[in-house]
Amino acid sequence: MERYPHIYGSDGRIHACIAELGIVLTHESGFHQMDVRGDMFGLLAAHPLRPLVTLHHLEITEPIFPNRTALSALDHLLQAYNIDPHRIFQQTVCYDRWFSWTISISWGYAIQVHGRHVFLPDAIRKPATYIPWKKGGENQLYNHDTAEHHPDPCRRPVVFYMDSASSGRNGIKSVYKIMTMENCTFDSTSPRKLEEIRVFSHKLEVDIKQLQAPRRHCCDVLRDSSAKVMELAIRECKEEEFIRMP
Repeated sequence: MERYPHIYGSDGRIHACIAELGIVLTHESGFHQMDVRGDMFGLLAAHPLRPLVTLHHLEITEPIFPNRTALSALDHLLQAYNIDPHRIFQQTVCYDRWFSWTISISWGYAIQVHGRHVFLPDAIRKPATYIPWKKGGENQLYNHDTAEHHPDPCRRPVVFYMDSASSGRNGIKSVYKIMTMENCTFDSTSPRKLEEIRVFSHKLEVDIKQLQAPRRHCCDVLRDSSAKVMELAIRECKEEEFIRMP
């Protein structure tokens, strides 16, 4: 503290001390400094394939669930986290062959349903729902792959937020419901007709192999998505199975 009084914040001073020791840091993508403002949805809906470690600045950013306070939203997230902490925010993508939908699951948080098939590299990009930490830094570059967040909500994927999560003898069930109703026109093949998505999975036990070489899980549409409820199952991909657009 005496040598670096000009550095603002404890993290900057800790970095200076580590630099003096000659230690090289390894970036762990489960740490989230969250040096951005606004809606964290884009970052959390396309989380890296690593266990969640930290979330910073939640008192500055918008609540991670709509229609809640920051503290209430965090308590709500803990319902799923306490059931399956290693799977929280882990992104899984599957394709519905009946309606040509692309479904991106951020487990325990939210599901995005595109009304068309989207290539996997595009489905796992982070929607830029947030803004730079420093004011006037609109042209700031991020160290992750961002995607356009369309200004017209009717042209964005339909979002379903986690409503509940429970664990039983046959595995884990999490329920996601649509919480924002935009005034958009749609037909019988649009995902906007859905009101609820149910996801079935088993507890994710992360071992050394998974940490060294993480692999995205696969998911299946369990039945025809013709009603107001869609059911999905998350599972490990088979040895030579690919996640790809039909």
